[in-house]
Amino acid sequence: MTLQNQVVLVTGASSGIGRCLAIDLASRGAIVVGCGRSAERLQATEVALRRSSPSSTIIRCDVGKLDEVREMVSGVLAKFGKIDILINNAGIGMRKPFVDTPIEAIEELVRTNYLGALYCTHEALPSMIARGSGHIVNISSVAGKIGTLNLAGYSASKFAMNGLSESLYYELTPLGINVSVMCPGPVPTDFDKPFGDTPPKSPASLVVTPESVSTAVIEAIESKRFEVVLPRRLALICWVKAVGPNLFRAVAHRSFRRIVERKKT
Repeated sequence: MTLQNQVVLVTGASSGIGRCLAIDLASRGAIVVGCGRSAERLQATEVALRRSSPSSTIIRCDVGKLDEVREMVSGVLAKFGKIDILINNAGIGMRKPFVDTPIEAIEELVRTNYLGALYCTHEALPSMIARGSGHIVNISSVAGKIGTLNLAGYSASKFAMNGLSESLYYELTPLGINVSVMCPGPVPTDFDKPFGDTPPKSPASLVVTPESVSTAVIEAIESKRFEVVLPRRLALICWVKAVGPNLFRAVAHRSFRRIVERKKT
């Protein structure tokens, strides 16, 4: 698949994976529309985009608000006439014991991570179905395949995104619309600065860069691959959990239990 002149809507494009993706796609000839909540950081993204793709632009949008999503998608369709690829990347994270997390914080996380992807997909799909082509890419997480200590709210939002992706795959591929879901391990960006050093801290061997995620996303789009887990070591761990869930859970429980007991003392 060529990306030349493909209209790509990337949510969460003001920083991290989204910004890297937007710039990489523009450098391959795509017309990128980057959205995010920070107008100031989006402007910096726009400058980078237009160096290689003068038609690319940015739109300020909070994907957790349906009215803003509707306005954004209708605006993109009015200006460009189509959305070839939608990349649902916008997300927020937290690492905290569930009982200590305000319910309002969990609601905000779910609105952004899951409902934001759902809103954008629901609004963009009718035009894709009418044209009989398109690609939905959901940026999920390994935390959406393996529940992790102190990530209950975040993991729940990503498990939901994975379920949405799999269901849409069966629903949309017969209509000519591809679906991909990306499940990276920990990514060192502004996203995880508030909690990156809190336990359980991820081993360096499981950490991936925004650049490697961006490369994997573009490869998945070009090959029409449904699911990608990275790095490979985490893909193997996910496979082990799938074939031996009880054994995996017993080992993980022993490891996480030590952290919980240390905190109690």
